[in-house]
Amino acid sequence: MLRHDSSGGLTATPSSHCTWDDAEKQPFLDTVVVRTESGQTFYRSNAVAEVLCALPGPWKYHGRLLRLVNRLRAFQAFHDWCYNLVSKNRRSISNVLVRLRVLDSSCRMPARSEEK
Repeated sequence: MLRHDSSGGLTATPSSHCTWDDAEKQPFLDTVVVRTESGQTFYRSNAVAEVLCALPGPWKYHGRLLRLVNRLRAFQAFHDWCYNLVSKNRRSISNVLVRLRVLDSSCRMPARSEEK
């Protein structure tokens, strides 16, 4: 998403470099965590919506729609379930998308045995 952020409004920081006062309480291992300039914190599909809203063009409108739909708990629960499913399978998904040439080969994620 940083590649699409023409305004430079997004910043990605590894959790190990987080300087928030409550950083140790954040579920960094389980989900993406987004904090706005106003101090609001978002997780899972709500975090995705906030990131999309910060991007230009159609991304922004997708984010606004997701934000609006997530006001209904049933939809948010479903979107969070989808988020968790993708998150748990992101290696496989990324590697398939690289093989299909949807993603650049730099997006290939190593197998767990290759990490060190």
